[in-house]
Amino acid sequence: MRNWKMLFLLTVLFTLICQPAFAADSSLGPANAKVFGIFTLIPPLVAIVLAFITKNVVLSLFIGVFSGAFMLEAKGFDIYNGFVGGFLRLSNEILGSLADSWNAGIVLQCLAIGGLIALVSKMGGAKAIADALAKKAKSPRSSQFVTWVLGLFIFFDDYANSLTVGPIMRPVTDKMKVSREKLAFVIDATAAPIAGIALISTWVAYEVGLIRDGLQGIGYTMNAYGVFVETIPYRFYNILILVFILATIWFMREFGPMYKAEERARTTGKVLDDNAKPMVADEATELQPAEDVKPSIWYAIIPIGTLIVAAFLGFY
Repeated sequence: MRNWKMLFLLTVLFTLICQPAFAADSSLGPANAKVFGIFTLIPPLVAIVLAFITKNVVLSLFIGVFSGAFMLEAKGFDIYNGFVGGFLRLSNEILGSLADSWNAGIVLQCLAIGGLIALVSKMGGAKAIADALAKKAKSPRSSQFVTWVLGLFIFFDDYANSLTVGPIMRPVTDKMKVSREKLAFVIDATAAPIAGIALISTWVAYEVGLIRDGLQGIGYTMNAYGVFVETIPYRFYNILILVFILATIWFMREFGPMYKAEERARTTGKVLDDNAKPMVADEATELQPAEDVKPSIWYAIIPIGTLIVAAFLGFY
């Protein structure tokens, strides 16, 4: 109830504060930019604030985008027509994007890669790779290193990375008295960055689509995938966070709350804080192979290898 009160309050404040900017003609983009000025920051701010308040990212993004459409459509103090026009504009934009053949191809590619990930996991290919690497973990340092390396191998999707590496390495790191906080950090801080710099992943299709639209907008006829590949050396966060994780593992140096968590795990054997409430997503068990399935590394190498080769041929 409190969240909805805050949402209502923000809506009222948004309407009152932005009224002077609503006199712009929505058909004139450059003119709107001059009239709105700093008010162009309203939509992203609405989305960010609501995301923190409601904990619902999709709803927050939708309302943020709608606020921008409302600003474009509202004329003077005609709030009702502004809401109606904003909703129609947003609906048309969404339908137009879904009807675009390139965007539809991106959605299908993400669905296809997701299906392949589930297939590899259910066949036991991901588990076979993880089990082979887990045997190399003999100490807190090596168990964390194996977790990091395994995260690099499962580069094609960040969610599949977490759902595969977590369940496999959790018993190993627990045995080596590595805190769950550190395990979660290593997995999460490896999964997304490696997917962001991999040559083929569920991220790549979407990013290439954005690059393509940007190039078309400025009149360039370049290969969007080639541009994506050229940006990889400049993805400093992705690269540096992977190096940072490796450095903390190698030197066994921790900071702040992580230091306290690791000290607790090493000295008392408690890998979980006393007040912790661990949650395991349903997907973590749904993607596990059946008991009668014999895992094999080839169940991962053949499908993923085929995907990579086919992707390169398709992109070029």
